[in-house]
Amino acid sequence: MAELPSRPRPRRSSDARPGTLVESARRVPLGRLPLSRALAAACLLPCALAARTAAAADFEVESTTGVQAYEVAGPWGDTNIERRRLLQTLGLAVYNLQGDSAPGEADYSATVRLRLDADFGMNGHLDGAQRGGETDYSIDGGSRYIPGLREAPLDLMYAYVEGRNVASGWLGFRVGRQYVSDVLGWWSFDGALVRLTTPYYVQLEAYGGLEQRGGLPLSTSRFERQGIWRGSHRGFGDDRTQPGSAADFPSYQEADLAPAFGVALESAGPNYIHGRLTYRRVYNLGTSVTQQFPDPDGGVRTSDESRISQDRLGYAANINKPDLGGIKGGVTYDFYNQLVGSFYGGLEVYAGSRVTLGADVDYFVPTFDADSIWNWFTHDPITTITGRAAVDVTREIDVAAWGGTRMWIAEGNPEEFGAGQCEAVRRPGCVGATSLDPNDGDLRDYARDEKNRATTISTDVLANLAGRYRTRTTSVELRGMLQAGERGRRTGADLSGEKRLSGQRYALGARMSLYDWEDPLRPDRGATSFGYVLGAGYRPGEAADFKIEWEHDMNRLVGQRFRVVGLVNLRVAP
Repeated sequence: MAELPSRPRPRRSSDARPGTLVESARRVPLGRLPLSRALAAACLLPCALAARTAAAADFEVESTTGVQAYEVAGPWGDTNIERRRLLQTLGLAVYNLQGDSAPGEADYSATVRLRLDADFGMNGHLDGAQRGGETDYSIDGGSRYIPGLREAPLDLMYAYVEGRNVASGWLGFRVGRQYVSDVLGWWSFDGALVRLTTPYYVQLEAYGGLEQRGGLPLSTSRFERQGIWRGSHRGFGDDRTQPGSAADFPSYQEADLAPAFGVALESAGPNYIHGRLTYRRVYNLGTSVTQQFPDPDGGVRTSDESRISQDRLGYAANINKPDLGGIKGGVTYDFYNQLVGSFYGGLEVYAGSRVTLGADVDYFVPTFDADSIWNWFTHDPITTITGRAAVDVTREIDVAAWGGTRMWIAEGNPEEFGAGQCEAVRRPGCVGATSLDPNDGDLRDYARDEKNRATTISTDVLANLAGRYRTRTTSVELRGMLQAGERGRRTGADLSGEKRLSGQRYALGARMSLYDWEDPLRPDRGATSFGYVLGAGYRPGEAADFKIEWEHDMNRLVGQRFRVVGLVNLRVAP
């Protein structure tokens, strides 16, 4: 969508939106603990109060809750899959563990956050002998079993002890499960991080431990490299108390520990310029299946040696002057694939107090975990070049426009390559009707002939337009988009609005959307879709906050689809 102005500017009264219907997760003081965790708070409160008497430590409890109910079309065509989602997070932080704090002096803190991401609609479409079969291998011989699928997974998002301004401000550290976010991506590991900050605007960072991986206790697969299906083999196979045989699901790799380390050199001032050079390496341990299908005797070839999972280097920098504009750029290099994995650049100009102009380029090549089968296939870059403009017409009205091109690069011509393969094996017209043996000599020679692998480029046109009207109690926004090219088209618009009443105690919101798309490769999948969302919020005081949303989408492909979202935040003060 079109971006609204990003320039730093003073906050104004109309920006305050405490009654908005959708709010991001935020820290909740101890006296505002949601009632759903009141029991935990009751256990923690005496400790917190006692600690406050003895020292100057500060405590903080935060919680977010989201409930959804909706349906989606299943992979079996006419089957509707029910989704009953519950997302609950609970966090606790303790600050100033050392006692009274003073500016520039060492301070210590500890923080932890848990997440329950449950879907109680799983298995809901299965009846009779198959009931519960998606998550239980013993049902119906495992015919519907999906390895790694859990109804209510619980993971530890982060849990660490941190020290800052140690050794007269030279040292900082974190120990435990933590995040690292830089040009190499959002990443999580269990271990230790040490940071050395010098008085010369430079800091050195080193970290090491174990990458967080799905299938291990209290872990999620969100931070692993792509292209791999990995998890615990317990719960299925001949002996469900032990890790299953690799032949049960050869493409489902056994999760194991993944040692990792990284270093970074980063600027530490002045505040208008920032740069970070970073390197990260992760190893795969344990057994990996090296073939897609079992041998006739049921066995599979495996590798259990220590090997690379990822090995990457990156650098990113930005400069921003509030009175002039900004410039940014970044690049990553993948040592395993021996290629530039991504780079980006952007320029932003503040043309007066109300106009922001910008241009951006983004280059990306899909890369994967070194154990992934996708490394054997060609993967080519996607390049996006755009320009943008944003204007504050008045204090209440702003508009933004964004547009450009996206280039999809492929090795060989997708429209001609298949027909050429059929000709090579003297079976013209076999595209989509016959499976060919890739080991056939003529077929292999055709695929390796460089004249059949010339680079081809498909170009899409991108455009977005947005306008917004805001006051302290009202907001109305219109957004439109277009993406069109040889391989299809998608266009549409959203109109949304929100009204806050009675000192922002009440909130009413609505959104309408109309989109149309077509796919030349699948003409029967083109459609026009209409949807709307209605929402309401009520905040009787600081102790409670109620919100609800109703969504209704419709098109000829899926018919009618509904979604209900309910949010309740209750807070109790000591």
